[in-house]
Order: sequence, then structure tokens, then C-alpha cells
Amino acid sequence: MRLTRVEKTGWKAWVLFVWVGIGVILTAFPARTVAGTGELAIATPFGPSVAVPDPARGSNGWYTSEAGVTQTLFVLDLDMGLKPWLAKSVRPIDPLTWEIELNAPVLFHDRTSMDAAAVKWSIMRLIDDKSAVFNKRVQQMLDIDTLTVVDDRTLRFKTHRPNAAFLSALASPDTAILSPHGDADHIQGTGPFVLQRVVPKEEMIMSRFSGYWGAPARLERVHLKIIQNPATRMLAFEAGQVDVAASFPESDARRIMAREHVNIVSHPSNRLCFFFVRVNDGPLADGRIRRAINYAIDRRQIVETVLAGIGGTPAGSIFPRVLPWSDPDLIPCPHDPAKAAQLLEEAGARDTDGDGVVEINGRPLSLNMWTYDSRPSLKPTLELVQAQLAACGIASRLKITRRASPINLAMQRGDVHLNLQMWNTAPQGDPDFFITSIFTRGAGSNVMGYASRELDDLAQKGKTTMDVKARKAIYDRIQQIIFDELPVIVLFHKSMVSAVYDYVENYRIHPAEKYIVTPELGRR
Repeated sequence: MRLTRVEKTGWKAWVLFVWVGIGVILTAFPARTVAGTGELAIATPFGPSVAVPDPARGSNGWYTSEAGVTQTLFVLDLDMGLKPWLAKSVRPIDPLTWEIELNAPVLFHDRTSMDAAAVKWSIMRLIDDKSAVFNKRVQQMLDIDTLTVVDDRTLRFKTHRPNAAFLSALASPDTAILSPHGDADHIQGTGPFVLQRVVPKEEMIMSRFSGYWGAPARLERVHLKIIQNPATRMLAFEAGQVDVAASFPESDARRIMAREHVNIVSHPSNRLCFFFVRVNDGPLADGRIRRAINYAIDRRQIVETVLAGIGGTPAGSIFPRVLPWSDPDLIPCPHDPAKAAQLLEEAGARDTDGDGVVEINGRPLSLNMWTYDSRPSLKPTLELVQAQLAACGIASRLKITRRASPINLAMQRGDVHLNLQMWNTAPQGDPDFFITSIFTRGAGSNVMGYASRELDDLAQKGKTTMDVKARKAIYDRIQQIIFDELPVIVLFHKSMVSAVYDYVENYRIHPAEKYIVTPELGRR
């Protein structure tokens, strides 16, 4: 590379600055002194911001679930199928009532037994609005009317109304079952690992629980290093200070794959990259322009360039194929600039002054496109889409914020036309969450101004339909409505990618991004 307008002394100073910076980063992650085959260190972008991460609060349940510390009554397998976990079996008695038998014997980390009374206490503390850890989201998901201890191993749950997603809600990490005999300074779960210590925003340290009710953990100790910056995360991995780098940036893939003794692990997830589309007003209220944008976007180019061909697949439906609720008949919209041009012309958009930008009613078609910077692939995706739209005569202005919430507020005001986000569409494996969070009238994240009476009716019906086949038909129809009306424009389904040294055994990526530290995880 040829340098211009840079003094040699300035260049040397810059190089020195860079290397000093790297040295500071690596000093923050000194070489580990632990020896033997009993420990692993895993770098992850997210983790607790408090010393005692109670699963009832915020995202702590996800962190303790990833760490193998807490468990729930039900669990999602690698195919996103729902299975009993701390529960042994379930029996529906009527549309409102579920009887759940517990697994036995199960010990909490404080060595007390998990029985029906303990499980009731753990659930009630979440849904009782007088509880110090009352969780309104969990209360709404479960919609429990009464919870009764039938005997030492059996509980009877009664809901206010039929709730087809009830058992899936009991797989949510914030419903983790904790010991009622614990104290405020310790998380006493049932998992294969005991939480030893949390350094907020820096590290979680877990040790093997000798009283675990399942197959014993292979590892003696695990360190989850919280490293938000993806470049820093990869420096720590390449320097050998961590054994696994979770969610590493795909831009590093080719360099990492060339290294010896390093494997790249990739698995489809439930996460969708998509645009919220302001359909209530402005230029995108016209469905022809929305469809033109859909055809102007080259999803394959995004996957191959931004995601290095390993970080995702082009999306058609809002739900990925890894999710049993996905409609396989909805294929990704093809890249077709000619079709985009035709639709723009039908909408009255023409380039009358020859500047390369189409005008509508005498004004250039220019869109405000925003995203946030906490996920590395969002900004380059937005920049690539900007170029793809420009090739079809659509101008745009980009803005990157630190968090998504300011974008949502601006979109509700009508200031943002396209809002690029990345969501886990089914964190509990059930389709209702994504639909009722975004697409129904009055939904908390319906920042598009979208309204469909048919979709609203179907969503309500989907909540109360217990027959799986009939319910699948409902959600297939909902996916088709979204595909046709484009209140969101889907880009790709994200695959989660990790860099792993080859001595690490049985490291698996779960589609719901919940379970990292499992009993099977080990090292040679």
C-alpha cells in the first residue's frame, strides 16, 4: 500500500501507538496459568452486569443458562424440539390445566432436594406482583391462574385462558428453578456447574457440581470471558488466552481458517436480520415501492461478503428452516433490478433529471436507513444495501446508533423509513413471540404502523389452538401475509459462528443461543 501525505515520523508514531494498543488489550487477558485437561476459557460478547445474576432479572437467565448453572422445567433440543428437563412428564387435563411430574432425584447446588414445593416457590416469585423479583414478561407468558402442589413430585398449573405456548414458556431461561433455601448472594441452581464468582461485565467462573442429577460434567472449571468488542475477542483467541471465541466476526473467517489447530464451528440460529419498514406513511406506504426494494436487494451478495459465506443464509420467511414452524414454501426474493425498476415506474417514480435518483411528485426518492452498532454485521449490511438501492435509483441516508431503542422511537415518529435489526425470532421455540411482539395492532415493537385485521385474528387464534397441525397452518398463513405485504423486509437468517481450538471437544452451538457450557463439553 502506498502512503501519501504522511511524514515518516508520524507513520512510526502511529505504528507504535497501534502496537502499544494491542499490548494493552493483550495485557487485559494475560496468558492463563491453569494446566491440565479440566478447564476451558470461552470468550463471549455478553454477560452479567451484576455480581449476583438472578435469572428473574433482565437477561441474567440467559447468562446463567449459557453457563450451565441454571435449568428449566423444559428444554429445547438442537432441532428446536421441546422436551422435559427438570420435568419428567406432562399431562394436559383440559385446555386450561397442565399436570407436570418432576424428575427425581435432583439436587440444588446447596444440596437440598428439588421438590414440588421448591418449584412452586421458584415460579411464584416471578409471577407474584408483590415479589421483589416480579417479572411482568414471564407473568404474561405463563398467564397462570393457580399453581397447586399435588404431591411431592407433582404440580398442577391452571391458566386463565388456553395457552398453546405454555410449555414453551417454561423453557424460557428466566423461569430457571432455584432453591428456596438460597440467599441473596448466591445462585443455587440445578445445573452441572456451580457459579463460583462473577466479575460484572468481565467474567463468570463456574466449577463442576459433584451432586449433579445427570451425567457428570467432564470439565472441572469453566471461565466465560465477557469481551464485547469483536476485535478484542479475536485477539484474545489468537493469543491463546481463550480456547473458544463465540460469535466471532465473519470478516476474520478466512484468516482464522488458515491457522493450524483451529476449527470454525457454525450452526443456523433463530436469529433474523430484517428491516422494519415504515408502512403507515411516507414513500413506503406504497406497496409497490416496498416490493421494488425487496427485488433491489441482493441477499446472496450480503451473505457472501458481509458474512463470508458462513454466517447465514438468504431469508424468505421470517422463521428460519431450523425452526419447525418455518414455511419452506417461502423462498428468498430474487435479486431482480429490472423488476425493481418496473415497480418503481408503476408507482410513478422516474428519473426525470438524469441524476441517477428517481423522483416521486417532483421530489427525489430518498430513504432514512438506521441501524445500531452492537452487532458487527449490521453496519456493513446497511452500507451494502445502500449501494444496491442506489443501483436502482433509490437514494438513502444512513445513521448508526449505539442502541436500537432510539431508532424505534424515531421510526414511530415517522423519521426513519428502514430500520435494520437482528432478532431471535423464537427464543422459546414458539412462533407467537415474534408475531405478537411486532405485527399485531398495538404490539410494543410495531414501530412500522402496520395493521392487518386478518393477521390479528390469526395471531389470537394461534395462541389458543392446541392442535399442532392446525396451529402450523395458522402460522404458515401469517408468514404468507408478511411475505406479501412486507411490513418487514427479511435479509438473512443468521448462523452463529465460533472459533475453537482443536483440543476442545463437544462444543455445540444451539439455535436458541441458550446453552454453551454443557456436561459433554471437554478438552483433550
